[in-house]
Amino acid sequence: GWTLGAVYSVPPIRTKRNAFAAGLTIATVRGFLLNFGVYYAVKDAIGAPFGWSPKVSFIARFMTAFATVIAVTKDLPDVEGDKAYNISTFATKVGVSKIAKGATLCLLLNYIHAIGTGLLSKVGTFNPIPMIGGHAALAVMLLTRFRELEPEKLASIKKYYKHIWDLFYLEYFLYTLI
Repeated sequence: GWTLGAVYSVPPIRTKRNAFAAGLTIATVRGFLLNFGVYYAVKDAIGAPFGWSPKVSFIARFMTAFATVIAVTKDLPDVEGDKAYNISTFATKVGVSKIAKGATLCLLLNYIHAIGTGLLSKVGTFNPIPMIGGHAALAVMLLTRFRELEPEKLASIKKYYKHIWDLFYLEYFLYTLI
């Protein structure tokens, strides 16, 4: 994680200068390494035997997709300043409305995947109420906030982006219950 953080920020590589490379770096660290890597590193450190965990595999997949959305939407709150100073970002090129629609669709599909995982998994793998009901509730929250978004108003854009982070952290709370 530390190495990828340096690759993201420190010259000469600085992946944050390229939307695709930045997204890949953020998704890898916040999605995969933070969830899968840390879990198995701790197990190894305490001498616990390696074994695949469906819950850890789920959260790593789910949060990797979520972190990808965060990487794509990270410039939304700065779009006015980026335009004013001629800074080319994915948000200034594609536009707030299209990015918000795409991000919302990706997150909605992620929630549908989580619900499907809860429905189709072997009994006992996940706690069905938080796995199915919790993800359905978060999907409704996502859609509600998206409907409230006014892409031409900075305060609304910031509220939408903050809500994506709220959902990100709510997922970690929900994870303790699944």
